[in-house]
Amino acid sequence: MSAETFQDKSEKPTDKRLEQAKTKGQTAKSIELSSCFIILFSSLFIYFTFSQLFQETYKMYIQFIQRVDIEINASTINEIIWLGVGRWMAMVLPIFTLLIVISIFSTVIQTGFLWATEAMKFNFGALNPLSGIGRFFTVKAVQEQVKSLTKVGILVYVCYTLITQELSTILALPQYDTRFIATYIGKMCFTLALKIGVIFLFLAGLDYLFQRWQFRKNMMMTKQEVIEEHKESEGNPLVKSRIRSLQREFAKRRMLEDVKKADVIITNPTTFAVALTYTVNDMSAPKVVAKGAGFVAEKIKEVARQHRVPIVENKPLARGLFYAVKIGDYIPEKFYVVVAELLAQVFRQKRRSLS
Repeated sequence: MSAETFQDKSEKPTDKRLEQAKTKGQTAKSIELSSCFIILFSSLFIYFTFSQLFQETYKMYIQFIQRVDIEINASTINEIIWLGVGRWMAMVLPIFTLLIVISIFSTVIQTGFLWATEAMKFNFGALNPLSGIGRFFTVKAVQEQVKSLTKVGILVYVCYTLITQELSTILALPQYDTRFIATYIGKMCFTLALKIGVIFLFLAGLDYLFQRWQFRKNMMMTKQEVIEEHKESEGNPLVKSRIRSLQREFAKRRMLEDVKKADVIITNPTTFAVALTYTVNDMSAPKVVAKGAGFVAEKIKEVARQHRVPIVENKPLARGLFYAVKIGDYIPEKFYVVVAELLAQVFRQKRRSLS
């Protein structure tokens, strides 16, 4: 067993862990809630559509009776069968549709819209009889047994109470006609289903709260798990440091390549070096293509000398451009006059050298 036992799981589950559990179909859900909704809504539906169902049944009975004296052959048998199927579908299909909608609705309000393909994968381990027997002796199995016995006890009590209250009427039913008996039994069944549904709904609410608490408890993490997950999501600090180092190296190489195309290098002369370029009619102002301090400044000046880029010493301007302008940005207006004079001098020297 791992040294990190359940008692070590003192950290709340992260969003990533909850999302991973959700993709596996592991969520806080109460099956009891679905059962309660089915009992309540189906009872209400049948109660308010009972007369229509009775009429459909009566119509089907009449139509079957009318076909008693017809000639029996393959055609008439097929007609009678499809008549029965059609009437049966008209009565049963709305109820089945309602049950499907209620089942989906009761699941969605607990877990949201969840499509967990991993949970639908076939698990050969579930066919192992030994593991199946072992599931009968788990804490969860005991909890389910207690819930089942509680529901049975409540059902028996509600039935007993209702029958006791209506015992005198039940004993007198043989005196009434068939219609009254059917109506009375229907009302009794509806009352019983409604009472059971309301009581079970309360129990299902408690069960859902318990399932949420149990789920969050099972999802708790150790401190080491939180650290490992953070490393996975954010990246190993050593690797990230190495990546940043490589990025800086690549950026410096690109910057030194741009120094070769610069028009002038401004230095102070030992600490800072700033490379400027300016193309008349193409640029609104001179642009900083490279800058650096210390070792980088020395590399800029070294590359500039190799490619005969003019190097001009101007301490205030070099310091000001280094701190005020980013690489790739145009210089601000406050430097226009000084830089314009400097570039004019550089361009004149270039023309003289060419002539």
